Parts: sequence; structure tokens; C-alpha cells
Amino acid sequence: MEITAKMVSELREKTGAGMMKCKEALIECKGNFDEAVDYLRKKGLASADNKAGRAASQGLITAKTTPNRRTAVLLETNCETDFVARNAEFVSFTGKLADAVLGSEALGTLPALTAHTIDGQKVEDTRKALVAKIGENIQLGRVQRVTAPETGVFDTYIHGEGKLGVVVQLNCGTADLARKPETLGLAHEIALQVAAMNPFFPTRNEVPAPILAKEKEIVLGQLQNDPKNANKPQNILAKIVEGRMDKFFKERCLVEQLYVKDDSKTVQDLLNEFGKQHGTTVTVAAFWRWAIGDRPAETTAACCASGCCG
Repeated sequence: MEITAKMVSELREKTGAGMMKCKEALIECKGNFDEAVDYLRKKGLASADNKAGRAASQGLITAKTTPNRRTAVLLETNCETDFVARNAEFVSFTGKLADAVLGSEALGTLPALTAHTIDGQKVEDTRKALVAKIGENIQLGRVQRVTAPETGVFDTYIHGEGKLGVVVQLNCGTADLARKPETLGLAHEIALQVAAMNPFFPTRNEVPAPILAKEKEIVLGQLQNDPKNANKPQNILAKIVEGRMDKFFKERCLVEQLYVKDDSKTVQDLLNEFGKQHGTTVTVAAFWRWAIGDRPAETTAACCASGCCG
């Protein structure tokens, strides 16, 4: 397969590695982009999340909940420029879409939403009319509608004029606690944490086995490529791998992260303290973190399957 300059440039943008190393990785992996990323990571030349998910387009993330906080919606609409993303008609169009999805479980997919009628006109026809009026390509990017049980509560956070959106779901020991204002406040604090620290999974138990295996393989590859480890037996390397994985969990599992507003405690400590104050338990059931133009990585995709990231 021919390795083009564009392929090398995209890999460099994704990983931050040098151009020659990126070309080498693509040649070695026969042009497979994801395998080339892993190749560079094993060589210690790229970070798993270095420039990951860089925006491919402009647009707007909208996050809304019902008044009882038991249903939430995330919606991404895309356009070509940041100027149009702030256009009043584009913003209004996005808001009406989110409201429609919030009001109907049947609209939780893009095909259903596109065919839906709002203000007497199909969404697809409204989109085309907006394209003709504004002069830019406008697309519906993705949509997510989620519902919590009676003991659950959602909160949302939007950052950077709609460039990043977060939805967090907490589950409480009682329905009464889920409705308390202080529980909503806790959910908001955790939404801010998700926005700032970009976790992939709620807990280490929710990291899918294939991702866990791949991370261990990458760490082992890094160790084996380090001359200092040339004479170390495999059982010692295996122990080092487990230690490195603990670092991975603390960086990428939400409840194990240090709390951004007080690094003397973890997010789990924060949940435990709140639960103790109210005589019950509070857990992070799920979270979704969407940035404009994200191309979901393998870890992100798996995370989303269990209710995360987006």
C-alpha cells in the first residue's frame, strides 16, 4: 500500500511523533492507521491521548435534561466555520432538535430525528433550507438520549460556547436523595471533573477486557524496547506492567482520578463523603463527554458502549 504524505501528516497530528517515525510506523503496519498508533506507543513515541479527538469541523454541542432530571439529551450539529456555529438561526435549529429528542424516546436516533417534523416542516427540509440561506454545509452529527431510574439524576455541563458537552448520571440509595438540590450539585461537580480530566471509564471494573489487554501489550512493548530491561525476566516485567496499569486506572477511571478542586482526595472519596452524610450510597452510573468533531478512538468507543464519553 502506498504511504502518502497526507497519511503521515494525519498520524503525526494524532500522535505528536516525528514525520519520519510516523512514516516508518505506517510502512511497518502496511498503512493501518490504528496499528501505526499502537506501534508508535510501544516505541514510546506517542501518547494514547496526544491530540486525540482533535476537531475535524465546527459546530455546537447541546446538552439538556427534563425538569425532573431523569432524562438527558446530548446533540451535536456540525457546520464549516465557528462563525456559523454562533449564528442565531443555527443555534435555534440545534435547540429545537434537542427539545424534540428530549420530548420523545422515539427520536433518539439520527434517522428518526431527520425524518421528524418540527414547526410544520421535516427536519431534513429545514436543514437544507438553512444550508441554502447561510451558505455552509450543515449536518446532524450525533444524538444520545438516556433515561435514569427513580434513584438516578442527571446533570449537564457545556464548555467553550458549545465546543464540549458533558452529561453525568448519578445513582443514589434512595429516590428522595436523587431529588435533593445538593445531589444535583454533586452531579455538577463531577460533570466539571469529566470535562477537565477526560476520563474514559467510570471505574476500573468497566474497562473492557480487549482494551485492558491492549494497554498491557503496549506497556510490555515499551518495557521490552527499553535497553535497561534487556536482562529482566518475564515475571518481573509482568509485575512492572501491573504497576503501570494502576497508573492507567488512576488517570482514566473517573472515580480513581484526583478531584480537580481538592487533590487531597479522589472522586470516589467525594462520593463516599456525600453518601456518609446522607446515610446511603451514591455512585457514578455513567457519563458522556462529547467534543466537536471527535473521531471516537477504540477506547472511547468501548467506553461509550457502557455509557461514557460519547
